[in-house]
Amino acid sequence: MKMKKKLASMLTVIMLACSLPWQAQAAAPIVSNKPHKAPVATPPAVSEAQPVRAVPEPVAVKADTADKPAAEVKAPKQAKPEKKAKKTAKKKFKKTKEKQSKVQVQQSNWRLKVAQQKLQVLGFSDERPNGRMTEATSTALKSFQKQHKLKADGELNDATYQKLTWEAFAKEGIPKVKGKEIVSRAAKYKGVPYVFGGTTTKGFDCSGYVQYVFKDCKAKLPRLADEQALQGIFVTQKQLRPGDLVFFTTYAAGASHVGIYAGDGQFWSASSSKGVMLSSLKDDYWKQRYYGARRVLITNGEVYK
Repeated sequence: MKMKKKLASMLTVIMLACSLPWQAQAAAPIVSNKPHKAPVATPPAVSEAQPVRAVPEPVAVKADTADKPAAEVKAPKQAKPEKKAKKTAKKKFKKTKEKQSKVQVQQSNWRLKVAQQKLQVLGFSDERPNGRMTEATSTALKSFQKQHKLKADGELNDATYQKLTWEAFAKEGIPKVKGKEIVSRAAKYKGVPYVFGGTTTKGFDCSGYVQYVFKDCKAKLPRLADEQALQGIFVTQKQLRPGDLVFFTTYAAGASHVGIYAGDGQFWSASSSKGVMLSSLKDDYWKQRYYGARRVLITNGEVYK
């Protein structure tokens, strides 16, 4: 029995071994002698609603950059319009500033012209006043500043101008006459009628009255109001002292009316309506027409800001 079983299993193995090559041949694809045709690709259907887009052609690479790797090929630099505009604006600003500084030194300047006149009066310069900052003017200013213990930089600052005008005024102004004396003389002519062009006690106009009062005190002033406004030094209303001159714009532009400050906000003048009278600076009429004030008496003291 055992032998039979062994033989049967051996026969089964032999049969299986013989059948394998036939199975392999059946599974292998049939190969013909003719070449295979490539399968034809069917194009996708194109909808009428959607237009066909053209495929962009590849950009041609320049000969000089073709051999270079992509990392080395750099696009040409283009200057930004904002940076260009900023640079142009800076250059223009710089040139304008330089021109302004040159003009500031050389420009015609009324205050500088006055300072040059004062330097002449005080003996610091013999240069003809021209309103332009020259080396001679700067040197004269330095000398003046050193003498009066100011910052000696040769520039016409506020402190230098103020000191210059006062020192020249102290030399040119009306000496030894006190403000109270002027005011008492002014009150003496109260009620004298107004006469246009009048310069006597029979009738005064405003500037003729002021000139007459000062002449009474042995002090000299020009005849007309606008000429009197150029005398002495400028003072503000807060700085006014008795004997200072006050000016108003009435019938003509500029200083067309003048009076003598009496103190406490009042002044003496020859008015066209009532003749010589005492008026207040606070009156609406005079307040609206106030032009300025000048100090012509040295005894009224130096003006400080």
